[in-house]
Amino acid sequence: MNASEGDEEFVRLLTVHQGPILAYVRSLMPGFTGASDILQLTNITLWKKKDKFELGTNFKAWAFAIARNHVLDQRKRLKRNGWLVFSEDIAELFAADAEDDPGEMDRAYRALEVCLGKLREHDRELVQKRYCESTTLEEYAATLNRSAGTLKARLFKIRAGLRRCLDKQLEPDQVPRPSH
Repeated sequence: MNASEGDEEFVRLLTVHQGPILAYVRSLMPGFTGASDILQLTNITLWKKKDKFELGTNFKAWAFAIARNHVLDQRKRLKRNGWLVFSEDIAELFAADAEDDPGEMDRAYRALEVCLGKLREHDRELVQKRYCESTTLEEYAATLNRSAGTLKARLFKIRAGLRRCLDKQLEPDQVPRPSH
């Protein structure tokens, strides 16, 4: 295969895997609005490293590994800037599901939706403010006349409860069904 044919095949693989890579990034960063930016960084890195990819091997696994590195870099930046991101164990749960079977990721999202639906309204609002909006914990605490430390402790308990709920929802015989 000449270089031009190799480039064409690489572009084909890259194009075919855009949706799965984006879904994988989203699974690692639930609620993060910059997933498409991470996808673009991943695409740039994939293209720069295309000569290291051996045609015929698992492109998806290779691309996911690169995307994961970009996600980890982003998570570090967010933490450094005071953003609280989902705990590693919850992110790992989604990552494992996405790598093994993209359909499992849909199941995991449904399970998360079910578990979030079981939260008390003010706990669900706290999770929403922290993970889906640009509000800092300190800003949100001030609106509630509470300390940021109190909210951090509450988030810790909420995450532990979500983890238990997700484990239960994702047991092999469970089929999560969100209530709407």
